[in-house]
Amino acid sequence: MEANAVFDPIEVGKNISNLGFMIVATAIYLSTSAGIIFFFIRWVVRIMDNIINKQQGILEEILSIQKDQTRMLERLRVKS
Repeated sequence: MEANAVFDPIEVGKNISNLGFMIVATAIYLSTSAGIIFFFIRWVVRIMDNIINKQQGILEEILSIQKDQTRMLERLRVKS
């Protein structure tokens, strides 16, 4: 059995080099993807939070209008 056929140092070096590049490229890809997903989720949460706050303001305005109407109806009932 010939040692060069099984353990060719140049091929081993190329494979280690290719594997190292693959690990680095995968790490960059995963960190970039995680960053994009994180900022996308924060963006969506911010949009939803703004929508909820606007709806809360509208509901508070409706509640104050309803209270005013109730007071007006009470005054009308008392007068008659």
